[in-house]
Amino acid sequence: MGLIDVSSLHSPESKDSQHLALKLVMQSARMIEKAYFLHQFEDQWVLCLNQERELAGVSSECLIALDGNGKILAADWVACQVLEQEAIEGHIVGRAIEKIFELNFDKLLDMTHRSNLIFPIATQKRKLRLFASLRSPQALSIKQSQNVPIKVSTKQTACSCSGFTLDRLAGSDSNLQKIVHRIKRVANKSIPILLTGETGTGKEVFAKAIHAASCRASKPFIAVNCAAIPESLIESELFGYKQGAFTGASRYGMRGKLLQADGGTLFLDEIGDMPASLQPRLLRALAEREVTPLGGEGSIPVDLHVICATHRNIKDMISSGEFREDLYYRLNGVSFALPPLRLRSDIKNLIYDALRLEVGNKIEGMFIEDEAMTVLTEFHWPGNIRQLRNVLRYALAVCDNGAISLEDLPAEISSMSPLEIHPISFNQVRESCSMNTTARESSFLVKHETASKWSATEQQERQKILTLLQKNKWQVAKAVKEIGLSRATIYRKMDMYQIIPPNKR
Repeated sequence: MGLIDVSSLHSPESKDSQHLALKLVMQSARMIEKAYFLHQFEDQWVLCLNQERELAGVSSECLIALDGNGKILAADWVACQVLEQEAIEGHIVGRAIEKIFELNFDKLLDMTHRSNLIFPIATQKRKLRLFASLRSPQALSIKQSQNVPIKVSTKQTACSCSGFTLDRLAGSDSNLQKIVHRIKRVANKSIPILLTGETGTGKEVFAKAIHAASCRASKPFIAVNCAAIPESLIESELFGYKQGAFTGASRYGMRGKLLQADGGTLFLDEIGDMPASLQPRLLRALAEREVTPLGGEGSIPVDLHVICATHRNIKDMISSGEFREDLYYRLNGVSFALPPLRLRSDIKNLIYDALRLEVGNKIEGMFIEDEAMTVLTEFHWPGNIRQLRNVLRYALAVCDNGAISLEDLPAEISSMSPLEIHPISFNQVRESCSMNTTARESSFLVKHETASKWSATEQQERQKILTLLQKNKWQVAKAVKEIGLSRATIYRKMDMYQIIPPNKR
């Protein structure tokens, strides 16, 4: 939601002062988290807990929000860690206060009045002794017996409330509709799913939609970006650790992502970037359905559905020894390749869907001029949907009266040829240098060993497409009208025949 910046233009030679700055940042972040939690639940009862009585009146380590019946509506992350062992399956949200502590809600209110706001409280299972204070609702007078609607954070309901169902994600693209149909058939089976596709094609959004369409929708959806977590921390992030497992570990320990996803879905994004040293342990955890936290002596059973995603070629990584073959087949129960944006037959509808997201469905009176739409639909979109949303966000910021024109598009879009493709390899560039003048003028590059595999019919089709593109000055929209093929088919055949436009020779 925000950023605390303590950077400076000139860093002192001694780094000792930076330790203090780090502590101040952490303390400030925690204060903001508490303030946000209290603001979010200002209409509810909030139980503030501390392990030290002397500090309970001025500071709280844990915050728990309660409704008028004593049901736990929410808990901050510290409270979840401290009290996770007190609840079944480690989840305290949604449970009655008496299931976690040795008192009911009526007694909690009574102790608040008799103990001058600070009173001792003990947990049910471990008999952990804490000191508590109870903040009453700030904006509304909530009766004890009143049922209060539960407020749940946006993060918790991202899967069910985003509106991105599988059918909506498929749109009117026939190929993607077939993929979604097959996904629905396996969503409730114990079959791990591997989503492949270029970056920006929406693999995590699809994973959330699969979770929301499954019987596990009411359970957690836990996402882990294997490329974003430092290698030294990914093991503790996935498997968790016990109290005092290593230097710097939280004194409360931590539940790993696998345990947090128990009963729900674990999404491993960029699985191809998982360190090789961690792959055997993940394989064992998935095979045995058990997790052993760092520093722990026993294994904990875990029930979860695994969805992985990657933009890399895992089979090539297996050949080079970067990825374990047995882990690949454990994760790849069924694989679905999400098409890039340039191959979607419903790209125009997708553009308006993305526009709707940016303006919050307030699309009345907004439109994209024909010239701008032509550029948007013909652009190759190497960054796919992620890049499209950024382009539309910029265009909305600079356009007038809700009308997006060609001048409102970023220069990288409007100043280039409508066809933008992926960079060619060094070998292709080297081979192009040895081509004769006629071949260079035809504006295409092709590997000789690949060309030799084309049949006579395929070579004729390739030459026909190439001639047609040259005739129409590489404007795909005009070429498809003349040849009678869809734009997606043209792009696919250009990829297959390695036809490269002039601007990327």
